Amino acid sequence: MKKLIIGLLVIGIVGFSGIVDAKSSAKPSGVLINGLQYEAGLASSAVAHKDICAILYGAGDSNVGGDKESHKMKIGGAPFAYSPLADGSFWVLDTINQKMKHFAADGKLISCFTFPGSSSEKFVKMQDMAVIPTGGFYLYNSVEGMVIRVDDKGMPKAYVEGLPNSREIGIDSKGNLLVANPVMHTLLRFNPAGELIERYDGQTFLSTVVDANDRPLGVKFNDLEAELFRADKASPTVTVSLAKFPLQTPKERNARYVSAQLIGSDAKKNVYLQLIACDKLGVIHQYRFLRLSSDGKTLGQADFLAVAFLYPRKKAITPDGKVFGFRSDKKSWFPITFALP
Repeated sequence: MKKLIIGLLVIGIVGFSGIVDAKSSAKPSGVLINGLQYEAGLASSAVAHKDICAILYGAGDSNVGGDKESHKMKIGGAPFAYSPLADGSFWVLDTINQKMKHFAADGKLISCFTFPGSSSEKFVKMQDMAVIPTGGFYLYNSVEGMVIRVDDKGMPKAYVEGLPNSREIGIDSKGNLLVANPVMHTLLRFNPAGELIERYDGQTFLSTVVDANDRPLGVKFNDLEAELFRADKASPTVTVSLAKFPLQTPKERNARYVSAQLIGSDAKKNVYLQLIACDKLGVIHQYRFLRLSSDGKTLGQADFLAVAFLYPRKKAITPDGKVFGFRSDKKSWFPITFALP
């Protein structure tokens, strides 16, 4: 339980300054950056983010919702999800303001539409989204446990119901929807009409990230090793191990993996793995992103300086292979990127 709590704090569910072991009165011996403690060597070598632009918080179409706009919903003052495009623009799931918004790389609004079913009387909690390559979007309503496929104007075209407590949604190259539901112990794949076409049962670690052949990928980890898997078959599920990633920090640091997560894929179908390790005091010893081929070979890697954010916000991958996230201040929302070699 202790490891889980520390891991959740470090991976960004809640920003916290100086995470401390509940049984220790000692203070972390790291360097404080962005509200998180880093081992000194990592703090001096890790890659910092680059701001893309700044979008003011507010209720207008050209803004995104912040703390002021979300205080009644109590869902945190920042968009829930976002999807970067090849031209540098990005779509934002502005749940607080109940709209999907398309911004240019300079932060100017290109277009937007209101969530289906949203009104002055009804707040629709859209928690995740996926851009369909052939046009339109999948939107996940976490309260109703439903994914809605909409066209480019936000008009509903198909519904998939019965999906409460889903962790994430994603998409394959054919425009099929993938839904990871750890409560149901399954990963589901639906066609654009909303029909179930594959079911990977008995798996809580499979993600909605797929390889070059649209086969789902997943990662398991323990204190000292993470392992990448591919699902080769559904019903029954058959998985194969692709690669292992042992923790390589010196033993005397007593660091352990607290998170291993697949983030997404780029235009070349490379996939991206995030590995985080910290010690019992919550000092971060590794905050690493790896670029992997579809068969698990490491093509590039770098340690980053994390920017804390609120769950269930998550990172994304740009088509050209950068890690896309955000930072925030009291006035503006800043989409950011981290570059891998």
